[in-house]
Amino acid sequence: MDRKPTFSYYGPQANRTGASDDDFGPNNTTYSRGTNYGNPFEDQAASAAAIAGSMYSRNPNYMSSPRQGASEMHNEKAGNIDTFAKRASDPGPAGGSGGEGNVYKGTHEHVEDLEITASRRLWVIFTWMVTWWIPSPLLRFCGRMGRPDVRMAWREKVAICAIIGFMWAFLLFIIIGLGLILCPRQYVWTLDDVAGKNTAKSSFVAMRGSVYDITNFMKQKHGDSAYTSTPELMLETYSGQDVNASFPIPVRVACPQFVSAQTDPNYLFFYPVSGASEVDPNQVNMFQHTMNRSPLSKELQDPNFYSKYALPTLKKFKKGGVVWKFDWINDMYIEQSMFWRVINKEVFNMQPYFDAAKSGLNVNKKYNLLDSRLEKIMDQGGYGTADITKDWDALNWNSTAKLNNYNCMKNLFYVGTVDDRQSVRCLFTNYMLLAFACVLMLVVLAKFLAAMQFGNKKRPVPPIKFVVCQVPCYTEDDESLLKTITSLAALDYQDKHKLIFVICDGNIVGSGNEKSTPRIVLDILGVDPEYDPPGRDCLAIAEGSRRHNIGKVYSGLYEFEGHVVPFMVVVKVGTPDESNRSGNRGKRDSQILLMSFFNKVHFDLPMTPLELEIYHQMRHIIGINPRDFEYLLQVDADTEVMADSLSRLIAACSSDQRIAGICGETMLGNESKSWTTMMQ
Repeated sequence: MDRKPTFSYYGPQANRTGASDDDFGPNNTTYSRGTNYGNPFEDQAASAAAIAGSMYSRNPNYMSSPRQGASEMHNEKAGNIDTFAKRASDPGPAGGSGGEGNVYKGTHEHVEDLEITASRRLWVIFTWMVTWWIPSPLLRFCGRMGRPDVRMAWREKVAICAIIGFMWAFLLFIIIGLGLILCPRQYVWTLDDVAGKNTAKSSFVAMRGSVYDITNFMKQKHGDSAYTSTPELMLETYSGQDVNASFPIPVRVACPQFVSAQTDPNYLFFYPVSGASEVDPNQVNMFQHTMNRSPLSKELQDPNFYSKYALPTLKKFKKGGVVWKFDWINDMYIEQSMFWRVINKEVFNMQPYFDAAKSGLNVNKKYNLLDSRLEKIMDQGGYGTADITKDWDALNWNSTAKLNNYNCMKNLFYVGTVDDRQSVRCLFTNYMLLAFACVLMLVVLAKFLAAMQFGNKKRPVPPIKFVVCQVPCYTEDDESLLKTITSLAALDYQDKHKLIFVICDGNIVGSGNEKSTPRIVLDILGVDPEYDPPGRDCLAIAEGSRRHNIGKVYSGLYEFEGHVVPFMVVVKVGTPDESNRSGNRGKRDSQILLMSFFNKVHFDLPMTPLELEIYHQMRHIIGINPRDFEYLLQVDADTEVMADSLSRLIAACSSDQRIAGICGETMLGNESKSWTTMMQ
């Protein structure tokens, strides 16, 4: 196809002054190009604004607003500086709604004091509550924030970051901290866990509701010459076992209020303790730590051997407590008719007590030590549940008798606590996170179903709005650029209401390309290769001398498959001093260049020469007033735009004024090319 777009030329004149709105710019705009090419970066002021003004000190008339009259132009010979330098030297009055003063906006703007809303007051108060510890002088001198509105904006950003931090902290508290508060970490083991610790490297035992690690204890010397203990014998006999039967406690020691010295003078009264594991001590080779068992052991002669010697020795080896599942305890009580009881989550194995109390050896009720009322609620024949906490609390007796009975049970029959690690309280955070996950899955599912198109989707009729289609490019190849530009030209949108605006970020030849990126773009659009417009100065987003940049502007009409679309191309060529990547300032600078231009158009702000050139060609060559553009479509140079995308976006934005921006759906054009693209 032979593309011959209508291309309008605006050649360089040494001095062009327009006195009418139709000739060049609105309200008698003066546009001149001087011949003094001095150093564009003379240090005439300290602030960034003054630097911007001094950059164009070679002709102060060059930095002007398109609505600024010719009578307002400064005289270069008189040594005046431009509007930026004036604002830098005269910051204007203080005061305002942000807490640190209004900003003086220049003589061309009207400063309006608006009423402060209640929400704004609350936000300012919150901002100061968060950032009160950062003094304003520190921001002014160390942060170089001379303007009060800049300092307030910085404080607001800190406040927003603080809110984000608070939200993350709250989320972490819900995930981690709340669970530890509702269910603190418990160092507990079941008898099955203890049974699994029966090796020489890890050996545990359970004794009267506690778990002990005897791995190192077994290596120590035990016993005497009559009863010698070896690590091998202890590993075989004790490791992984419940050893209650090996440490019986005399009833007179455990229940001194119920058994007197006259009743048991020699501490020979024991309950036939079988232990929580229900192992008969006569069937295993466990040493009985009782009085007179070993005449050579002084410690065993003490009736308080368990409390005075056994517990203090094993205390440093203690790992935690023994826990029992309530369902197992309840099954033992109801199904097996065993006397397992729970009081305030403490588990008591009362089987030895009632076995002795109901045996023929219970002469004169010798083994009925506990109160008869307590025995009654203990022996209910499988009625109810194993938990008798309510019945225990309902017993009508004095506190001393209750305490004596409790201590007697605790010393003789206590075997651990109820395992509540699987309770609702401990699993609450897990349930909550599961609920959140379900909600997220439902949201994703709802979005998936909403995104599915069943049948033909009705195409909206967009209102007539002017749109700029901006394409920043850098080192893309001709195929990608052609695909992007042609897709924009073929959009189902009125050609005269859209403008293709391409910004080439530097005069650079991409890898694999034979021509520079600007040349590729201009060839696609059909621009005469012999045409070379004059370079215009501009300000870039950079540091030092790289703030100064030069750009060239091309404009015309692009014809493609019956579409005739206006276009503009801005090529950032750089200053003559640049040799490497000349003109390149980054994609962000390319995006800000156009947004800054429209900002200055709508607010009548001073423009750089490049922006004035864009204004002139857009207004008088393209034939569209820059103020008429309402929407900006930004796409990358390797993106193909769907034909109906722009009309849908404009229709959505026009129907809801609250929409500030829309991000379209991005799909891969080469998703089936390789495994890498498939994974993306």
